[in-house]
Amino acid sequence: MTESPKIDDITRELDKLELVNGIIGTAIVNRNGLTIISRLPRDIDNRKFGAMAATMFEAMETATNTLKDIVLNLTVEFDDYQLIVYVLNAEVIFVSLLELNIDLGLVLIEIEECTKIIHKFLEV
Repeated sequence: MTESPKIDDITRELDKLELVNGIIGTAIVNRNGLTIISRLPRDIDNRKFGAMAATMFEAMETATNTLKDIVLNLTVEFDDYQLIVYVLNAEVIFVSLLELNIDLGLVLIEIEECTKIIHKFLEV
């Protein structure tokens, strides 16, 4: 499978998440902080957002290194929204920006289903 169909398939999955109430935007980011695919609002700088998410996730991994366990996701609550980061593979993370006061359980179910599908696309 070439890169373009993978990107198209992943983008379609991210488009589906835009229909979920409470999700502001999503992005696929490599571990170096470079945004690969972004479905974020126009007022958010994709480059800074990707770099921030990757840096925070790496810092959490470093901080929890003594636990000898792997961090699978990170949730951060800000004043006006929440940020959730999921591991897709050793090189790529999924980032979602969420409204602050939402039913997080329902949103997480949708996000987890989406990340499972995207993970499969990245394995090919």
